[in-house]
This record gives sequence, C-alpha cells and structure tokens, in this order.
Amino acid sequence: MNNILLQTDVYKMGHMEQYAPGCNKVYSYLTARSDKNFKETVFFGLQYYIKQYLSEPITKEMGEEFLTYRKLILGSNSPEVESKIRALCALGYLPIEIKAVEEGTIMPVQNVLMTITNTHPDFYWVVGFMESLLLKLWYTITVATCSHQYRKIVTRYFNETDEVEMEGAKDFQVHDFGYRGDASEEGAAISGVAHLLSFLGSDNVPALPCAVEYYNADINGAPIMLSVPASEHSVMCSFGREDEIGAFRHMLELYPTGIVSIVSDTFDVYKVLTEFAEILKEDILKREGKVVFRPDSGNPEYIICGNPEAEPGTNEWKGAIRLLDEKFGSSLNSRGYKVLNPKVGLIYGDGMYLERYIRTLDRLKEMGYAASNLVIGVGGILRNHSRDTLGFAIKATYVEVNGEPREIEKDPITDHKKKSLKGMLCLKKEGNEYLTKDQCSAAEEADSLLQVVYKDGKLMKETNLAEIRELVKAQEEVLTGQV
Repeated sequence: MNNILLQTDVYKMGHMEQYAPGCNKVYSYLTARSDKNFKETVFFGLQYYIKQYLSEPITKEMGEEFLTYRKLILGSNSPEVESKIRALCALGYLPIEIKAVEEGTIMPVQNVLMTITNTHPDFYWVVGFMESLLLKLWYTITVATCSHQYRKIVTRYFNETDEVEMEGAKDFQVHDFGYRGDASEEGAAISGVAHLLSFLGSDNVPALPCAVEYYNADINGAPIMLSVPASEHSVMCSFGREDEIGAFRHMLELYPTGIVSIVSDTFDVYKVLTEFAEILKEDILKREGKVVFRPDSGNPEYIICGNPEAEPGTNEWKGAIRLLDEKFGSSLNSRGYKVLNPKVGLIYGDGMYLERYIRTLDRLKEMGYAASNLVIGVGGILRNHSRDTLGFAIKATYVEVNGEPREIEKDPITDHKKKSLKGMLCLKKEGNEYLTKDQCSAAEEADSLLQVVYKDGKLMKETNLAEIRELVKAQEEVLTGQV
C-alpha cells in the first residue's frame, strides 16, 4: 500500500505548524512558467495520480508511520504536528478540491492548469502538503507535450510532401522505444500513455495495461497501441557473421505476411541494403506485406539521407533511402515526391531528437522523398526532461486567516521569471486564445474552464483515452487549419 503521507519532501513535514495562526484556507495553482523549450503544454496525468494515490483512504497506520519517520528525520514531533496528522487520519480522506483543464488540453505556457484548495478549515495545510506529489504532473505533461511536438512535425511534413490518403500513417511515424530508457516501471507506463495521446506506434508494453486501468482504454474498441514483429542484434548475431543473410531469410520465413522489422546494421548496413537486398528481392516483392529495414548506428541524418561529405556515388553518400529506391523502386505521388515501393520501408531508432528529426525530414524533402518513407523510434530522449524543461511550479496565491481573505504572491527581486500570480484564478478562452486572470472574485473563479476533478477523496470527473485523443486531434486540426 502507498502511504501518501510519506510521498513528500521533508520540509513539507513541518509546514502544517508554520502557517499564520488562524489560517483556515490555502489556494494554490499549477503552471508551466518557461517557454525556452516548448511554447505550449498538453495537460495529462492527473487522473492517474488521483486513482493511484489520492483516492486511497488515509488510515491511522499511515499517520503513525509518518510520525515515526518524521521523528527519525527531524529528531522530534511537536504536539501540533501529531494532532494535525492524527486528525487527518481520523477524517480518512484528503479534504481538498482540485480543479483542472480537461486532460488533452493544449494551451500556451504560463497559464493556470490546475488549482488546489481545502474543503475543511482545519486542513488548510493539506494543500501545500500535497504539492510535492501533484507537482509530479510535470513528467506526464512534458512527455505528452514532447510527443505532440513530434506529431506537429509529422503533420507539417506530411502536408507538404504526402497525399491525403496517407493520413492514417501519421499515427505510426514516431514509435515509442522508451520502456528501457525510463527510470522506473511506473514512469515507463504512464509516460508511455502520454505518448499514445499523439501516436499509436509503441513498443512500451506497460503503457497498455496502464491505459486500460487508469484511462479506461477499451481493449475491444479502437486500437490502443500497435507494433510489429522485430529482430534485435542478438538474434541476428546468433546466425554468425558468415550467415547474416540466413537471419534475414529466417525472419521472412517466420513472418510470411504483414509488416516485419529487421535490424540491419549488425555488421554492414550498406551491404544489407545492396547485396542482401538483391538476393532477397524476389522473396520480398512476392511477400504479402512490408519488410522494414532498421539501421541503428551512426549519424541518423547521414545514414538515412546520405553523408554529403562522403565520396559522391558511394553507398555512404547515397544513404539508406536512395539505396532502397535503387533496389526496389519508387513512385511519384500527387505532390511530386517519391514514395518507396510499399514492399519495403525504413525505421531508425537510435539518437533521434526533435531538431535532428526536422533536419532529416528537410533533407528527405530536398532529395524529393515524402516524409512517410521514414518511421523513427524515440526512447529515452522522449523522456530526457526535468521539471525545469517547462519550469513547472505549484504556488499559493490566496489564503484566509481567521476568515479574512489575503491575496498573496511570490515575487523574488533576483528572478522575476518566478513571479507568481496573485489571488484566486480563472481560465477563459476567447476564440482560440487562452487567458488566465488572477485576483478574481469568488464568482469569477467559479466561472472558469477549470472544472472540479477531485474532491474529498473521490474522483469527480472521469475521462478516458479515446476522449483525450479526440480532444488532442481536434485541437491539432484547428491549429493546422484543417477545419
């Protein structure tokens, strides 16, 4: 069982006795303060944290365990701390209310995403106490935002180089290879679901049960996540260097239909794309499906598009796309870009990040190839973020002391970027523009896009993966002018 009272920072263990005497209400908000990496956020993950952590009953045993560990860390427990913790355990739930935007909402940074306040005057301190756990939303939001940036890139280059009939392929252009690149099972699972807001392609198995359990994904409905059979270097090496082509033949025999991905850089990727491709060409062309070659070592841009510094005419200069084109052919789509023979494809799954992906797609476009010719896998780099990537923070902006309202703010003279909003907040939308207003009246705060999602230990507004995906898709279409 999770003891939510221990899922916090040490300094939170004493704040319950540090507020101004007579304090009976605290009101805080979550925001992404920084636009240095991304200009927008995709809100996601709150329902997971509510179901996994906030909905568990608060028991007497949790309180005593908290007090034991607090004493070990800080040396003692004051009567006030003991009294407040035991009162919370007697209540049995977290007496707070959380309002938030809908999961899947895309909005510019520096807007309010969520507010937290207490529902019982004796437990004003619980708002700040829960900050450390709820701030973990930075991870799910940042990964969802990063995957959405990849989706925007895919949409941009598809719109420029691919036909409308290829629209469905967009769901598979960026594949999640990140299970092994995450620091924990929990992180891999929930970040895997964050990726699934924008794409269907994933090798991250824990994401599937996580989506089902926490986001009501329907296993009998539309696909949740999809992948294909794929080899790795160990299985290719098991045939020995001298019979590497035997490994390719074995894969084709095992999977006579459908898509199969075969790692191709175990020894010499250029030999695979020329000599092996010629030997296997007849089998590949008569096969019902697509053989996807997977280079996985070196500079992705150069391996895919060719190294411009290599000797002209060499395999290194040509790159994988042109070599596949030479061997299997291509056709021109209605936009005048080449599309490889549908019997073959290319995926690259190592060292790809946003800027490199853009450069690679630019090169492909310059070479006359459609973006749909290349699928990429993104793993640890998708998750290579910190709370500072978007500058996430939860800050208190309003308190009541003996029932008297006090609008408060943080405004450090040494860093004005950390200036908080002040007072109660509301979120409005005018056209496609979001506006966060602070110093609101109670009536204004109530009339907001922020809706009650959690109250007094219970999930109040539940969503599912399908609804979130539809919301993300609808916003993408509006922003790209497709509607």
